[in-house]
Amino acid sequence: MTISPARSGSAAKRPLDRRPFDPSRLPFYYGWVILVVASLGVLASVPGQTAGVSVFTDDLTEATSLTSLHLAIAYMIGTGSSALLLPRGGRALDRFGSRRIALTAVFALATTLVGLSLVGRMSVWIGIPVMSVGFGCLRFSGQGLLTLSSRTMLSQWFEQRRGMVTSASNATMSFAFASAPAFLLVLIEIDGFRSAWRIMALILVTGVAGMIALFYRDGPESSGLLIDGGGRIETASVSSTDVEVETVPSVLGTDDDATRGEALADLRFWAVTIPVAALSSTATALTFHIVEYGAELGFTEAEIVRIFVPIAVFSVPTTLIGGVLVDRVRPMFLAAIMAVAQIVMYISMAFYDRPVLGAVAVAAWGISQGGFAPLTSAALPKLFGRRHLGAINGVQMSAMVMGSALGPALFALVQTITGSYKPALFLSVIFPAVALVAALISLQRYPAPTTSVRTP
Repeated sequence: MTISPARSGSAAKRPLDRRPFDPSRLPFYYGWVILVVASLGVLASVPGQTAGVSVFTDDLTEATSLTSLHLAIAYMIGTGSSALLLPRGGRALDRFGSRRIALTAVFALATTLVGLSLVGRMSVWIGIPVMSVGFGCLRFSGQGLLTLSSRTMLSQWFEQRRGMVTSASNATMSFAFASAPAFLLVLIEIDGFRSAWRIMALILVTGVAGMIALFYRDGPESSGLLIDGGGRIETASVSSTDVEVETVPSVLGTDDDATRGEALADLRFWAVTIPVAALSSTATALTFHIVEYGAELGFTEAEIVRIFVPIAVFSVPTTLIGGVLVDRVRPMFLAAIMAVAQIVMYISMAFYDRPVLGAVAVAAWGISQGGFAPLTSAALPKLFGRRHLGAINGVQMSAMVMGSALGPALFALVQTITGSYKPALFLSVIFPAVALVAALISLQRYPAPTTSVRTP
């Protein structure tokens, strides 16, 4: 087919998504390249993820003279501020595209790492504000924008196999994230935490930024392709300053796709968002305090950090199965399963030092974590379409980040009051219970099969 010039005067030049090379002229569907580079983009966000921050907490307490509670408060403030900004980041993503936003996020993340590597001893009244700003920039650029732009980009390139593709990406990343704490500990042992952060900043600027500039593309339409490898879009020639250029529409999705406001008014959005926000809160808290919690149970640092590897063993197949299912069933089914797994996880994690319950905790954590990919990458575009996916994803990501902000502070507060982290685990059961109710109500309220266009 022939496509008329794009709206808003964008036809005057070749779209950015077709530079420095044109994906539509490759002999294969470029979505498979997007799968690889988007996965690497998410992996590059590790310094801004809780798994990448938690291994630095002991060094930070020593370097800044702040206590674990002080750092947890700063982490809460910084992460909470990041969460409040993410909806705006989602809107910017729809406006400027994944490529520009991801590149900006990488440079911001690298700058933040260098800045944090310079911290020294501070009083509480100076240290908490300084670390709040540092954690806020770290979380907003890494866990926030870089992850959001990479995942949203991948979701834009697939429809029929979106669940399978995004889950395959997340399954691979699960092993990478599980190995990250051990790798970062080795990096710290080389020349201290300051050099470790500077090395990561160098990798981001010299390697990841180049990858994004070369290979990231916002969507198939703006790259001259039909989604899911349906072929090339035949372009129309448009004269501009006596030069004939090709143009394709840069607008993604359809006019029937839900807006952000419509999605937020739909219970299905909250049914798939509450479970991931709940797990983000408690899993972040456990990861952030994993060394201290392990000591409470009688484990060494090396022993307790190894918990993340068997968790990945369970989460990877769950992620893959969930990805296949989300392409075929309503996402609320998976949300309900994830909520039940979390309830089991939190209760059994309180008794992790008992072999049987420890195994149950690892399995339940892995199953819960396996629900992340289907519910964060595939559920929302299936329910609400792709036109405003960045803005909708931004709200879901904001809820997740806000949960990750409150979780560590809540656990630290409970531990300070009671002397144990276990009561915090029991309190955390409330959130997946609410998520389970929301999912069950959604299944009753929307009995019809869900398609890629929103249900009236």
